Amino acid sequence: MDNQTIKQLLNTGILAGKIMMESGSEMYRIQDTIERILRKGGLSQPEVFLTPTGIFVTARDIFYIKMAEVHHSAINLEKVTKVNALSRQFSDNQISLDELQNGLRDINSNTSDFPLWLKLLGAFVISCTLMILFIGKYDWFDFFQAGFIGLFGYLVFNYLNNVVEIQFISEFIASVLIALAAIGLRQLNLINNLNYLIIGSVMPLVPGVALTNALRDLIAGHLISGLARMVAGTLSALAIGGGIAVVLRFLL
Repeated sequence: MDNQTIKQLLNTGILAGKIMMESGSEMYRIQDTIERILRKGGLSQPEVFLTPTGIFVTARDIFYIKMAEVHHSAINLEKVTKVNALSRQFSDNQISLDELQNGLRDINSNTSDFPLWLKLLGAFVISCTLMILFIGKYDWFDFFQAGFIGLFGYLVFNYLNNVVEIQFISEFIASVLIALAAIGLRQLNLINNLNYLIIGSVMPLVPGVALTNALRDLIAGHLISGLARMVAGTLSALAIGGGIAVVLRFLL
């Protein structure tokens, strides 16, 4: 295998892994995808080392090592699905290495996120339905109020996350505003139970996917990434709970 092909293979594996990591995939899935690409490309003993902020790829029978820094992480499972599909097509000889690399670049550049209106609709549905689920009884009087406050809180979080780019601050401020809005509705006698309303409204902010992936990474043996993601998820939960607690402590 010539040096140019080896470099292209490493670059393609790195690109696939970086897209998946930035889209919120589990570490073991990223490692499996990169190793599958490298083995199919002709590297018999690939070596892949992953951290939450970096990817290192090489093989025992070559003298090259490729690394990439991961600056941010979000949840976009559509990208993860598309990368998995492309890597399997490459493994089944349906596409060439050039087609795989071009396809990954297209996924990285042209795969759009869900529109904001759809995210807000999801936040509305999650807030009012999970309120019913967690309290264990039907509270129809607070049903729509929980949905609208959850929608409002997620809108604030989404805006601040794009401006501040520090997720914990965005979650704290959004949870503070959710608690203030809930207290305001209670002062106007528009809700029955303040606690039920807040429980449902903060659900769109809870990092459920991140915590689930952290646990799966720990089970799969990726201790560094699992612990790092678990700490990040815990800090998010503390930010959300802290914002609610501050408002309730000083206004009630």
